[in-house]
Amino acid sequence: MKFTAILFSSLLLGLMMGSCHSGQKVSEGEFLIEGFVKNLPDSSIVSLFQFENRQYAAAMLSDTVTGGRFVLRDTITSKESRQLLLLVIYKKTFSVWPLSLWVVSGARIRIQGEGMLCPFWTVESEVPEQQTEAEFTKLGMPEMVEAFKQEMIVYEMFDKGINDVSIRNKIDSIRRNHIYPLQDKVRLRELEYMKTAPVTKVWLEKYCDQLSFLNWNTDSQYSHKELVYPLYARLSEADRKSLVGREIAAYFKMVESVKAGDHMVDGTLYDTEGNTHHLSEFEGKYILLDFWNLGCQPCMEALPEMEEVSRMYKGKLELVSICGAAKNRWKKFVAERKLTGHQWNELREVNDGLAAVYGVKGVPHYVLISPERKVIHSWMGYRKHILKEKMKELIK
Repeated sequence: MKFTAILFSSLLLGLMMGSCHSGQKVSEGEFLIEGFVKNLPDSSIVSLFQFENRQYAAAMLSDTVTGGRFVLRDTITSKESRQLLLLVIYKKTFSVWPLSLWVVSGARIRIQGEGMLCPFWTVESEVPEQQTEAEFTKLGMPEMVEAFKQEMIVYEMFDKGINDVSIRNKIDSIRRNHIYPLQDKVRLRELEYMKTAPVTKVWLEKYCDQLSFLNWNTDSQYSHKELVYPLYARLSEADRKSLVGREIAAYFKMVESVKAGDHMVDGTLYDTEGNTHHLSEFEGKYILLDFWNLGCQPCMEALPEMEEVSRMYKGKLELVSICGAAKNRWKKFVAERKLTGHQWNELREVNDGLAAVYGVKGVPHYVLISPERKVIHSWMGYRKHILKEKMKELIK
């Protein structure tokens, strides 16, 4: 699963605290993860996330590090292996990339490592997918460790103020001159390896990562489309019908996403009561699509301005908020926040609907459509007043 696209729920929401005990037995129907990490401050929180769909991972449990130790234990009903993500949080700092963990019923997993570098901790496990994951991790050494450290610096700069132009320029410079070149070396090694490596669950996830990066980073020197696209032929029919296979297909669809001047693409959307809706309902009006998700701080910050814009252009503009979160969590959030207007959801497990058609690679993502049903403009990201500025400029 892509690191930059996955949206995590609040890191403190619903976390079940555990305690560290060595030598614990593991019964069928559960798994146990024991961690022994050097130079990780006491009171650090190690959190485990599970995927509710291919677009959203929610916190399932956590433990507080004491003396470099932590334990994570939970039940598992599926007989098949399941991918989880592990993150470390210490005060305002967190591991910007997760450690991918594969669990099965009865699995006992031992983790060793150092500091906040959790994506590179050593995982001792008999789960086959975890062993394959380790092979891919080796391909990334040592460049990905350095890229991770640089990304941690970028995160700290984000925290200081992303609206500061000088900070944004520094971030762009770090990524352009350090992170992207390092990642590119690793991508090329992975792509070469994937030509002959068995197509497994892990292989499919890594291929999905490759396509995600290709869609996120439009710099042609890091594209390698000639290496990425042919690998799709290695997928079996069953692979292509799986959830990850459908997400892979969605990335190919994004390459041909709707652009300014194109005719609007419609689709089926659902409100919190389960009623179906279509964009064609708003004949003769401007439509502003707001693709968002839970756990997205800029999405939350945009809510007051969204309501203000809705009032300012009442009767002329319809705001359609399209959330990518799982049904129950989305409905609960809408009710708790008392959100009004067109709060809709595609209710898809994979980002292969309108979000893919409109090229949504991150949230919030906005698309303005004219009364003539033509796409006027689309953009990603939010800063204060940007919605009012855009509407003033584009709505006639």
